This record gives sequence, structure tokens and C-alpha cells, in this order.
Amino acid sequence: MTFKIAGAPVVMWDFIKPAYAALKAHQETINRFMSPSVVVAFDTVDNAVAALANPASPASFSFQRGDKPLVQVTMSIHECLAAIDHAASKSTYNDMVGAANAKGARTFTDALKNNKTTFASAECTFFYQAAFMSGDQFAVGAALAHTATSRLILLYSAAEANAAKRLVTFYAASCGVHSSRILPVEVDDSRVACDTCENVVDARINSLASPTIADAKLQFLNSIPRKRAMLCPVGGATTSVAAAVLEGDGKGNISKWANVDPNTNRYWAYRIDKFLNLKRVSKGEKYVIVWTRFSGADGGAHPELDDTWSSLIQVCHALMRKRLNVIVVGRPRSNTTIENDLGVPLAERIRNAGAEVLGSFQIWGEYWKLDNGNPNKKIIGPNRAAEYAIFLRMCSEQWNCRIVHLGMRSGAMDAAALLGMRTRFIENVDNAQIKRTTKWTGDTNANMLYQRVPVAHLASRRATYTAEDADLIVNSVETALA
Repeated sequence: MTFKIAGAPVVMWDFIKPAYAALKAHQETINRFMSPSVVVAFDTVDNAVAALANPASPASFSFQRGDKPLVQVTMSIHECLAAIDHAASKSTYNDMVGAANAKGARTFTDALKNNKTTFASAECTFFYQAAFMSGDQFAVGAALAHTATSRLILLYSAAEANAAKRLVTFYAASCGVHSSRILPVEVDDSRVACDTCENVVDARINSLASPTIADAKLQFLNSIPRKRAMLCPVGGATTSVAAAVLEGDGKGNISKWANVDPNTNRYWAYRIDKFLNLKRVSKGEKYVIVWTRFSGADGGAHPELDDTWSSLIQVCHALMRKRLNVIVVGRPRSNTTIENDLGVPLAERIRNAGAEVLGSFQIWGEYWKLDNGNPNKKIIGPNRAAEYAIFLRMCSEQWNCRIVHLGMRSGAMDAAALLGMRTRFIENVDNAQIKRTTKWTGDTNANMLYQRVPVAHLASRRATYTAEDADLIVNSVETALA
């Protein structure tokens, strides 16, 4: 730092000099300027004392921060300190993002050096994940963080290399997973590779001989010990971690995920506050975060769990009639837009319904992206889990919003619950994966943090929900917000 009077730096022992005696009462404030990248300069001691004694009032002095030139300014001491704190927080945030990305890149490079046969010979639980299964990263990350001996086989095609690297960045920088626990395997088709892994799992479960593995890149799977080791799909991560992390009404896994909570950094919080203010989010209000799901129609898993625009219109209107504020987020189906396919017809439905007192409605869509499609790093931080940073900020003491996340069952819904936010996911009552989902919710579906909404008929099979199912969804949300 430098705090200067008449061009000369003020140092600690100067406070005992008679000429600087008047500054002694303000030594604590002066010490706050002690930063190597800051210069604050006054012409005289009297001017400095006047500014320090009246820290909320504008004063004239010279100010320099970082690489910027020393300039004459008129501002209060409080404003000056706020500017310094803001710059320090911004630097910390940028360092965090840079360090996370660097650690992810380094971990991916180091993980590629793992010997496949040696890696697979460990006596532990192995999860296998394709790079396109990005929504499952949250349960996988939680499982890897929870069980330090578990390992991950990450399957990706050449076209999915960047997606694989993003997953490794999250696992390494946020979940603390070392490169020795990750085996990235480039394959021709990651879906086919997952099928191969599934065949190996089936053979092990049924005590059959190991299947013939045609792909030489995957023959290492035969090295996994038959005893004292397990090979599991990403669904196995749910079983591994759910009971420990979401038992009762727990607070999720935020303490084990770094680089996710914006309330730990003033600059990050400041950027999100600007976003929330632009979106006219009101402090202390209740919000329903409605996540759209169309990934099945675009080639993803479980297309039966996709939304329809008609069902989204139906549910959003029903929630608004309960005077709940609705925010719609997520990626729309290819070649569609949420505004045209949801916003416009919803507005028409509301007009046709006549005069009603309704909650507000907003479309945030892919809020984590800039207009050019790149991630908005000022808002979401270094990884996809930090897409939820905005909602963690809304839940902070400063904003005090009550929120619940609502959407069809998907891996993305796991993240909100793992971060300690109440979440309600919709699935059909007779679905084949009920044993897996009850790992999250408990057999009685009484976990207030994470609950399923078991509808009799999926919207994808009939365009909209039955009246009974729509009421069930709305009642579940209202209970979560009570």
C-alpha cells in the first residue's frame, strides 16, 4: 500500500511523530488501505484527517488501484474502501475460476496416463459414465466425494472430449477427486461402450462367464475383480450416496463441493445480485423454479419423462393461480424456444381465464449462458454445479427467498437437493426405477428436502396431466413452501 501525505508514504512508526498525531485515531481505517495494489494520497495531514473523520462524506484525494494510473478523485472513504474490497473479491473470484479450470485440465491430462489394467484391478466400487450423461455428474460427484476409495470410468467419443473435460473439472476442483481415481477412455461411441459395460455388469450379477468384449479399448473391464469389487452404472451412485447425504431433512452436500456457493465471495454475490435485480426478483418472496426437460426427444435417456409444452403451460398456470411466482429455466427442445412455445400460449390462456390474481411469471431459460452461447462465468463460476449459485444466493440471509425446484425426474434435479434446496421431481407412479428413486426420498416419500410426485399418467403420453395429477403437483409444491 501506500497511504501518502504530501507525496510521502505513511508507515507504522509515523504515528508516533507529532506531525502525524492527528492520524493516530484513524490508524485502523488507514490499515485497511494496506494493499500492495492501492495508493491513496492526500495533500496534507489536515485533509486526510478531515476525510477519515467523516468517512461517508465526499473528499478530494488521489487514488490508484492495480495497473490504473494515479488520478484525482472525489469520493468518500467508505466508497474508496468499498472499491478496494470489490477489486479484492473480484481477484479472488477470478483466481478461483482460473485455479479450478487449471486443476481440471491437469487432472484430465494426468488421468489419461493411468494404466487401464492396473486401474481396473483395484478392489473397490467402479462407476461408469458416458460424457453425454452430464446431468448425472451431481450424484456421481457426491458419491466420489463420499466414498474415497470409489473410482470412475469416464467414456467419451472424440466429439465429447470437451464434455469429458468439464466433468473432470467438476470432479477434481469441486469434489476433490484425484486423477488416480478417474480413467478417461476415448471410444468410438460412448453409448455402445455403456452397453458393453452393462453386459459386463449383467454377467457379474448372474454369475455368468465374462462376455466377449469386441472393443479392444474396453477389454480392461475383464480385469475388475469378481470379488470385493463392483462395476456400477451412474444409477449406482444414487444408491451409494443418497442415504448418507439426504437422510431425513439433511442439508445436502454443499460442504463437500467447492466453488459452488456464491455467498462465500462478495464479488460473485455482487454479480448475482445484479442479475437478480435485473430480473426483478423480490426479497423474501416464494418462487417455484420450473425446470424444462426435452433431452429424451433429442436422443437422451428416458424420453417418456420429457415435458410437453401443454403440460408446462398447465402446471405454470396452476402454480400462478396459487399466487406463487414461477421462473422457468432449462434448455428447450431443439429448434424451439421457451418464449414462443410456453410464454405466448400461457399468456393467451391467462387472458382467456379472465381476471385473476396471479403470481408472477418469468423465463430465464439457459440463464447460465451469454448471448454467444459461452458460459457466463461472472454468474455461474467454474462448473455446471455452480449454475445453481443463483438459487443459493436467493436462499441467503440477504435475499431470504423461499424456493422449491420442480421438474421431471432427471440427474439435474439431484443437484438442487444435494445443495440443500427443496426439490420435487415428477415421475409415473409405476415406473421401473422406483427402487432407485426411493433411495433419495425414503420408502414413505417423507423427506422434505427431496420428494417424488408420483403421477398416474405422464404428460408425454397424453400431452397434459389429468386434473388429479395437476393438483397433486401443485399441492406438493405448496407443502414444500409452507
